[in-house]
Amino acid sequence: MANENPYYQEDVVAYRSLSTVKELEWRHLKDKCQSLRLEMACSHLRELALMSNVVQIIWHVELLMVSHVILLLALVKDIILVTLVPYFVVMLFTPFIMLFSMQKNVGMNTNKIISWLMALFLTSMDLFSDILGTIHSGAAYPTVPCYEHVVLVSVYMTLPIAFYEGNAVYFLGMAVSIVYLGYVFYMQHLNDQVSFYLLASYAIYLLTLNLIFSFLTVVRDYSLRRAILSRYQLIYQNIVYQLVMKKENALLESILPRRMIRTLQEEICSRIEDQDKNFTPHTAGSRKLFLEPYPDVSILVADMVNYTHLTTTLEAPQLVEILHDLFVSFDLAANRNRAMRIKFLGDAYNCVAGIPNYFPAHASCCVDQALEMIHITQDISSRRKLDINLRIGVHSGEVFAGIIGHTKWQFDIWSKDVDITNRLESSGLPGMVHVSQMTMSMLDEHYIFREGTEAAKNDPILQQAGIRTFLVTSRLPDAVEPGELEDELSNASITSCRLSYGGYYEEIQIKAQREIMKEVEQMAVGHCFIEWRRSRSTKKKGFNEEYLFSNQIHLVPGVFRSWKMEWAFHNLPDLMMKYSMLIVLCAGLAILCINCIEKATYSDLLVLVGFLLVLLILCFLAGYKKLRLQWKRHTPLSQPSCFLSRWLLRISERIEDSLSVRVPLTIVILLLLYVMSSQTVFSCDVAKLELGIIEAHLHNEKSYAECFGPWTVTYCVVIVLSLLFVISGCPLLIKIILGLLILGLHLGSVHFYYGFAFERSETTDLGLKSDYAHTWYLVALFIVLVLRERHVNYLRKFSYFMRVCYEEAHQQTDDKLRSMKIIMANILPCHVAQVFKVRRPHDQLYYENFSKVAVMFASIENFNADTAGLRILHEIICCFDDLLIHYETRYKIEKIKVMGWTYMVACGLETDHYTDFSIDIPVTQRETDSEVRRRSSVLTVHFGSTEDDESGDTVSQPYAQVQDVAVLVMTEFALDLLRIMHDIRYNYMFSEYETFLTGSLKIGISHGPVMAGVVGLSKPHYDIWGHTVNMASRMCSTGLLDNIQVTRHTAKVLRQFNIRCHYRAHTEVKGVGKVPTYLVVLGPDLTFHDHDQESMNVKDSKSWVIDTISLSFTPSYVPPWTSPPEEDEAEGELEEHEPEGDELEESQQERQKGGVLMTGDV
Repeated sequence: MANENPYYQEDVVAYRSLSTVKELEWRHLKDKCQSLRLEMACSHLRELALMSNVVQIIWHVELLMVSHVILLLALVKDIILVTLVPYFVVMLFTPFIMLFSMQKNVGMNTNKIISWLMALFLTSMDLFSDILGTIHSGAAYPTVPCYEHVVLVSVYMTLPIAFYEGNAVYFLGMAVSIVYLGYVFYMQHLNDQVSFYLLASYAIYLLTLNLIFSFLTVVRDYSLRRAILSRYQLIYQNIVYQLVMKKENALLESILPRRMIRTLQEEICSRIEDQDKNFTPHTAGSRKLFLEPYPDVSILVADMVNYTHLTTTLEAPQLVEILHDLFVSFDLAANRNRAMRIKFLGDAYNCVAGIPNYFPAHASCCVDQALEMIHITQDISSRRKLDINLRIGVHSGEVFAGIIGHTKWQFDIWSKDVDITNRLESSGLPGMVHVSQMTMSMLDEHYIFREGTEAAKNDPILQQAGIRTFLVTSRLPDAVEPGELEDELSNASITSCRLSYGGYYEEIQIKAQREIMKEVEQMAVGHCFIEWRRSRSTKKKGFNEEYLFSNQIHLVPGVFRSWKMEWAFHNLPDLMMKYSMLIVLCAGLAILCINCIEKATYSDLLVLVGFLLVLLILCFLAGYKKLRLQWKRHTPLSQPSCFLSRWLLRISERIEDSLSVRVPLTIVILLLLYVMSSQTVFSCDVAKLELGIIEAHLHNEKSYAECFGPWTVTYCVVIVLSLLFVISGCPLLIKIILGLLILGLHLGSVHFYYGFAFERSETTDLGLKSDYAHTWYLVALFIVLVLRERHVNYLRKFSYFMRVCYEEAHQQTDDKLRSMKIIMANILPCHVAQVFKVRRPHDQLYYENFSKVAVMFASIENFNADTAGLRILHEIICCFDDLLIHYETRYKIEKIKVMGWTYMVACGLETDHYTDFSIDIPVTQRETDSEVRRRSSVLTVHFGSTEDDESGDTVSQPYAQVQDVAVLVMTEFALDLLRIMHDIRYNYMFSEYETFLTGSLKIGISHGPVMAGVVGLSKPHYDIWGHTVNMASRMCSTGLLDNIQVTRHTAKVLRQFNIRCHYRAHTEVKGVGKVPTYLVVLGPDLTFHDHDQESMNVKDSKSWVIDTISLSFTPSYVPPWTSPPEEDEAEGELEEHEPEGDELEESQQERQKGGVLMTGDV
């Protein structure tokens, strides 16, 4: 196939798709069926429809014959019983002939023979009934058949031959017509009353009926193929949905427990419903907390020794490769030991045993996991010749597990026992497992251990909790491993979702083709014997579509029980309307020809031509869009330039897709045709007509109506009634009412106003009055057509109902899939999730390198953690997450993770900011004037180009480079976080927790190159690594409350953007040494201070005399415009305001109190 995307399938039956094809719609659908290899399904549905129609033709014939016999017995006084014999023969033999078609394995040729036999049988019985009476009574030979129109309806609509492709049905229709035409000619010849005008009119009448009924076969084939294609597309879409859900679910279950996924899906689906109903989004204080308690688990926390040194000595790709190698092995070990990896924090690895399902051996499994991790680390250390080891703490207790925040979730655990485990890890020894007394009591005698460390004995947290510790060194070799119990946790490995789309298209298509064959067995073909026969083969399925549909519809009137569904059904576009109008035009032309042959008056012909021109104009309007497509393809964006053409196109489209246009149009054209068929009757002088008939009767001559031929008018009315059911876009009830109106008008002419003429015309049955013969001739056809149209309407409504059912099921699946995508988008960036769903190697490292990324750590401190629980943390993190929606531009703030009470984000990762599935983030409101002023505290920076050149415009002294904008955006985000914390404190959002009223933020920012990616085998989490990340973390941990601490390099960039930064001190950073740190200067109203203005004020006042502190390293940035002699001065610019001695110490003491650093603090 040309289209290789298995998730794309063109909706070929949709109005928008079909209405723009150049070729005929039914040919287009036939080509689509052939290309999708659905011809077998179409053939099978035809066979089922064929068997259904076999029963229908039996039912129709029996009904007509019984009614006809009753009519003759009631209205004919001296009836000749021999004339009834053919009707009884038809009633007796029709079932026997047709039941052969209902046998199994009946071939096409057999069905064609049966069709020919049945058609000729009905024709002969119709003709012989009058001939037998004539022979018996010696009367004139009858020249008007009774059922030629009904036989033609049966040939084209119900006989088996009509359901096979090819021209066989047209040959049979023409053969029947020729037999009837020959019979009329022969009867006229026997009566010496041959009239070539009457024969020509009769031939046009038969030809027109063949044209109308043959068009109905085209419409039926079009509807059948459309039903097959529609069902196939729904099945295909369902298979795709299930495949996507399987892949999404496999990836989700590798990250979150199943129960948590179900809880999140229910919550998100309810939020989707609320959003669709325009409900107010969740506000602070009503946010749901997705946590589950686990009272008896074992917790493992592992940290890599010497990791900080590795970040300064190894390149980022090498470091991440080592971490990936370690974490893949750790994940495999976790699967073996029934432990769930929770998260990793840089070099730290956390896992838990006993989640989501409790098992007694969780402590043993957790210690075994720790020992295996130490062995893995030592093995990789020796292989790579690196000095790395693990420090591990294990403790048993209770935890809360789940997610917090609004977006970018990570499954995590919280409790005092988790804090204790962290203390055990930090106070442990490398290469040993530091366990608590609680865990030790749950172990058996197969572990070698000794007393815990001195650091643990002196740890205040452990002392307060009364924790005694032990160091487990190894496990005895003869120990019995824990049995491989049934793991109810979904260890759905990432390997189950890393699949290639390569062979999916053919696989999905083949599966859909198999399913459509099964679905065809369930598709409705009508109420008949075949339903009972078919139900026996589908009894095991326990579901019958037609039974389900029957509960949704009133069977007698054929309307839905729901008027909304009924209205929606009738408002469907009718793409066949333009072809129906063409058939109407041909029928109008046939009526005009018949009247010309009958020698109508000039005035009558002029009226008829006028009506025909009106029909021609309406036909042109209906088909204008199709005509235009023949020389120019139509699309929604390619509207005609000509005003007239645009209006014609609009009218044509309205005729197709608007019920309010189709119904009046149908009424108008059918009434026009009726007037055309009866024009000669309406214009006839009744007195002159009666006088002529009386004179002919007095002279013992055959009476002829001088103005019109009674049967010619009736034939024309039959054409009009036949056309009534050609237009499928009009409701059945309206068509029946309109048909009854036309029938009543004509019968009024027959029996009342012009009864004098119709009474003396030819009759169809010996002894039956002519006016009753006209009446039964019309009523018999109307009954057959109504029954047939009701059956077609039933099938069309069934197809529509099943499509609605499928679409509702798809909508439910789509909502579920949407909730899964929202969950996934809140765990991994979409481009990363896509990679993990399609890539093949299960242990391949995925990473990306970025040259300039701003990283921020924000730690919530200065509160009593014992009284401020997870609810406060969740609310604060949600407030922070809500702020992310303001930073969805090119330089998007990407949330990385939450570590305890620390919030980590990055800017400049160039992730998929164009994709936003975060439906749970409230819609942003219009900012108030005060918020606008607060957010506009930084001067606008203009760049000369978005390319990575150095030709930008300057905004202060140094150049502002485009790639440094991430630092500016991150600093603005940090300032917004401080404002949020300020609002939380002073608006008493958590007044019930008094100890939190002093809660503050410490924020650290650094920027530079980072490596981003996913390490490990399962539970993929997008993380970043590198020296930049370490420095941002240290800027936070060594920072001041309610301040933003940055590195020297970051401070220089902020000054380029006219943001004032003050030197703080040379701060000791673990693994690096002392580095100069800076604090972003903030105003009293939490706004930035302009660097240029502050510099001018300081220089003008001359109040400070500050010596420059020489740096121990060369600066990484040199302003490009300075001359070599001035480079030292520029290098020292950041240090020109560094305080000395007691001033610096006093300033630091003031800041430790939690105040904001203002301009005059130094």
